[in-house]
Amino acid sequence: MSLQIRVKFPSDYPVIYKTVRLDSSLTVKEAVIAIGEAINVASSPDLGLYLPDQTNYLSETQTLSSFDSIRDVQYIELKSKKSPPKEGCCIIM
Repeated sequence: MSLQIRVKFPSDYPVIYKTVRLDSSLTVKEAVIAIGEAINVASSPDLGLYLPDQTNYLSETQTLSSFDSIRDVQYIELKSKKSPPKEGCCIIM
């Protein structure tokens, strides 16, 4: 079975959002590689799939089909696991 997922990319990528179709039997690690191939960008080992609504990364070894909530989210983020968490929307100067 395939999943259609909207992916938000880091700011240094050539696209901001892209809807990709992935096989639900892929592991998260394989999905990260497939997403990179879809936009012709090599994936980095520190990249992961992040659910912003749940504020957590998906486990690399689990298949996409094992995450029930992945179908219900507005988008997922392809994000570095080293990036700091966001602490709000604004910077006050």
